[in-house]
Amino acid sequence: KIEKKHLWRIVPIHILSRHFIKKKKIKEGYIMATSSTSSVWLSTTTSLMLVCFSLFIVESSCFQSISRSLRRKRSSVSTEFTPHSFSSLCMSSAADDGTIANDSSVGGGVLDLVFGFVKTKVAYQFSKLCAADVLLLTDGGSAEAFATATEMDPDLSLRFLRAAVAVGLVTEDKSNLFTPTLLGRSIGSIDAPGRGVVLLEASPEYGMAWNTFDQVLKTGAIGWQLAHGVPRIYDSIDSSGNLPEFRDTFYGGLRSWGGMEEDEILLGGSGVVRGFLTGLTPGSVVVDVGGGEGSFAGKMLAVRPDISVVLQEQTVTCDAARSNPALASYTEDRLRVVERSFFDGIEETDGRLYVLKYILHNWGDEDCVKILRNVRAALEEASSKNNYASTSNDSARVLIIEHGPIESSPEIRLLDLHMAVLCGKGASERTTEEYSKLVEASGLTMHRVHPSKGG
Repeated sequence: KIEKKHLWRIVPIHILSRHFIKKKKIKEGYIMATSSTSSVWLSTTTSLMLVCFSLFIVESSCFQSISRSLRRKRSSVSTEFTPHSFSSLCMSSAADDGTIANDSSVGGGVLDLVFGFVKTKVAYQFSKLCAADVLLLTDGGSAEAFATATEMDPDLSLRFLRAAVAVGLVTEDKSNLFTPTLLGRSIGSIDAPGRGVVLLEASPEYGMAWNTFDQVLKTGAIGWQLAHGVPRIYDSIDSSGNLPEFRDTFYGGLRSWGGMEEDEILLGGSGVVRGFLTGLTPGSVVVDVGGGEGSFAGKMLAVRPDISVVLQEQTVTCDAARSNPALASYTEDRLRVVERSFFDGIEETDGRLYVLKYILHNWGDEDCVKILRNVRAALEEASSKNNYASTSNDSARVLIIEHGPIESSPEIRLLDLHMAVLCGKGASERTTEEYSKLVEASGLTMHRVHPSKGG
């Protein structure tokens, strides 16, 4: 009953389990697209991502049909079966140093698949409680002191911390005292870069959307809408939305993602993005289209103190940008926040660089082309107004930063399915060829690809 067009999104999951157990990194990329007077860039980088598996249960009628078919075949086919001990099905265990050792041998470990949600729940509570900070501040890191500090049941406190040992978040010594690992501190300290990511991606609100996974697969509906009654997350968190309390979690998660990724985007890899910024003339304007709560805008301003950034976003996100403490020191001549949907056009037409970071993967092809055409109109007006030459290195450009391309990493396919559940089946991670078609359909021209380290 799954739509045929979505089967390719499901099939690779059983292959990917081992990749996640080995803690591989997820690849991302940058694409640079421009009009005929400009150039295009694509680069890839790496960033850690937490992924939550969903167990797909086969309907009983389907299972019975498969069983009947197998029974018919047994009369003519001899099948060898080697039983596996329980140890061969057990979950990955954590060594004393917090690293994960995979001792399973069946499809990456049956229980690794089935109990993946338990690991996610443990990680979520560990982040929510700031458990790493609590352990470091309590007397010796005992389960009793942890229970008192967190108001947790004393017996379950010990079991929770031992589960955290299994996940690799803490270690336990011979005196039954617990110490957070590097991984545990990265998600369980109040200002840790990964904490907001865990609180968002493992949130009950996202979980409710994933609970509709079977309906999403069968009907192509939007999981977020099935769970929360509105088609988009932003519809839930605006001033009239039904989940205003989720707003802080959502934007906190975006800032946390930024903290994990943006330094690598700006400073690491092949240095392409930093090269664009350092190559701008003093006084240039960078337009951050759909720039969220402004974390990337702030980092661009830090790299180039002599340029200005215009951040264009919808109203609810502009409010988040204005309240972002990381942007508080910037005056309006350095950072200007513009309330306008990118579907209604791009307001700033004096930009030298137009940036779209993680925008296109939220939308279907038609919407992507509309966004890019609006950017192209602003780009061409900027080029005409400033008399940029088509061969000039100073010509106005569009920089698109996206995960992927999807063929660069098998793990990206899981992110692709995550986008389909949260934003609808049109939202997707794409191949290089698919990005090229979007760029060309909008009247822009892709120039070249720049891989970064790990990409």
